[in-house]
Amino acid sequence: MSAFARLLEGDSNVEMSFIISKVLLAISKVADFHEILANHRVGATILRVIELELKRVGHRLEMKSQPFTTRQEHFFFICLSILANLADNITTLRKMVKKGLVPIVVGCLQMKSVKSLMVSLQLLRLSSIFEETAVEIATQGQNVIPKLVCMLQVQCVNIRSDVISILFNLSFLEQCLDLISNQEEVHKFLVDNLHEEQLNQRALCLVYHLSSKHENRQKFFEAGVSGYLIKALKTAKKQEMNKALAGLLVNMTLHPLCAEYFVKNCFVDFVMSTLQEVESNLDFTVHVLLKALRNMSAWSRSLQCKIAQTLEDQESTCLQGHVERPASYIDLTEQRSLYWEQNFWNAHVSFLWSCTFQCENEDIVVELVGILSNLTIDDLPAGNQWHNLMEEYNSDMMQFLKRVLDPNDGSVAPCCDDLKLEVIFWLGELCADKECSCWLVNVLDCINRIFTQSFVRRKDDEMSIAILFFYEQLLLHEETRFQVIGGDGVIDAILLCLEERSSLGYTAAKCLTLIEDLDRNHDGSLGDVGCYIREKRFSLVAITDEVDS
Repeated sequence: MSAFARLLEGDSNVEMSFIISKVLLAISKVADFHEILANHRVGATILRVIELELKRVGHRLEMKSQPFTTRQEHFFFICLSILANLADNITTLRKMVKKGLVPIVVGCLQMKSVKSLMVSLQLLRLSSIFEETAVEIATQGQNVIPKLVCMLQVQCVNIRSDVISILFNLSFLEQCLDLISNQEEVHKFLVDNLHEEQLNQRALCLVYHLSSKHENRQKFFEAGVSGYLIKALKTAKKQEMNKALAGLLVNMTLHPLCAEYFVKNCFVDFVMSTLQEVESNLDFTVHVLLKALRNMSAWSRSLQCKIAQTLEDQESTCLQGHVERPASYIDLTEQRSLYWEQNFWNAHVSFLWSCTFQCENEDIVVELVGILSNLTIDDLPAGNQWHNLMEEYNSDMMQFLKRVLDPNDGSVAPCCDDLKLEVIFWLGELCADKECSCWLVNVLDCINRIFTQSFVRRKDDEMSIAILFFYEQLLLHEETRFQVIGGDGVIDAILLCLEERSSLGYTAAKCLTLIEDLDRNHDGSLGDVGCYIREKRFSLVAITDEVDS
């Protein structure tokens, strides 16, 4: 073996090198001989031989002649095949990477022979699991990654499969992710490969990973990924959803135009029918579908805000990039919104309420409540208000709120904080309706206890902000104002929030200012609560100034 290695590296006879490499290739196909080959440094010798040959190729390119001769490509194929066989051992592979495997393999990507190109890609795929490989390619990515992206168009499925795997591994390094994203045709090529059964799973993983960037979502939408997602979801309706497909769906529905595409292609109806048909063992599928639906409900709420802004500004530029055709949602001539005519949600609101109160899976309930929080009066059926639904589901809703919000009720296990947070935000939205706010004071004591506990723990600003929003909404109605102002320990708890120099402190200050404005005597002077708040705020400012000085 030592003799073979020395002859291969030192012999200038091309025929001899060719024969020796064929012998070593035959030996390397037997796994039991890999250790012997490694002990005699055959891998390192092969790397040096290929490196020398690549230098000759470089010289030939300078002379403007053909880079690789047919014999050279065949010789490279044999040498690279030996390395590929040895690379089955992860330790050996890492040693080869440290000795310069990556630039050597990258140099071989220019070969015309399909079999030589395939073994080069195989080695690059194996070595791409190491971070140092990604770093090395990132430094010369302007040359390597465009070559790989161009190979996504070739007819050979095996080549495209390896290229997709390489790009996926490289994309975990931010610099490589940016380089891949900046390739103009990569998004179209990947979406085209999604439609091929042999490549679907690999391409799906890469598309999902790239879709984490906003600019990629736009390019994937333009490449037609939305149509693929709709088709894939309908095919796998009653099956456990593929994880990569799930992630891609959630990421893409964050893009406004994609969300609009889904809503207009009856995705809401599809999810509602799926909720009624699927078995309980498909909770992951339901959870993902609802997460996507929640993104769409956020889009529809944002759309309504943009419509209002457009009517105020008298121009539709606010809607550009958010919807495909602004004229479908607004009539500037008559100065009115056409949103209500779209009927995106009105047929499903009652069912969403019912599911929220009946479902026992907290992760799913979090998404259901999040969807309901995003809906507005314009999403309800004609002639309905939120308090109509509260009256219809009176007992179910009270039981649900007690279960979620009452930490002292030992009849069931305590609900997770994520669910409590979503429910409190939802209640704050409902309190925009005066009748709803009058009904919801029934759970005010539970919310006050959560507020006190969340602040005492000093780790849940988000929960406290949600509760302060709920208080603000109650304060806006005269019928429910006193329940907040006169609540046991509520004012003192809000005052404590002022000590936090964060969004919580800002929200608390806003809430206290509202209470001061509303707590007035008949002559317009501050009431007792207002005076108390002002005194405490002044004392807090004085203490803060002392600490800062």
